[in-house]
Amino acid sequence: MSQNKDVLPCAVFSLHQQRITHAAITKNKRLSAVLAHIKEEQDKGTTKPTVKSESVRNGYTKTGRRPRGAPAKMEAYYDRRRAERKASQPCDI
Repeated sequence: MSQNKDVLPCAVFSLHQQRITHAAITKNKRLSAVLAHIKEEQDKGTTKPTVKSESVRNGYTKTGRRPRGAPAKMEAYYDRRRAERKASQPCDI
């Protein structure tokens, strides 16, 4: 038998115990009103709070660009070679 979280546990009336006291009826009436109120509140349902990440809370927006990163070890050599070629080309003026 599967258990349903919405159904409240209860006891089945025993056929051997035919007598019910007035105090038990009064207690059950009070309890049923409280349980009905609780069920109504649960049926309304509560929405889960939205949890924002730290970056969203701080107003971070992606720019779409990636960082260039560290320059290559040979970048200085290539720059020097480009400058030498540019200086050695004859002027066509």
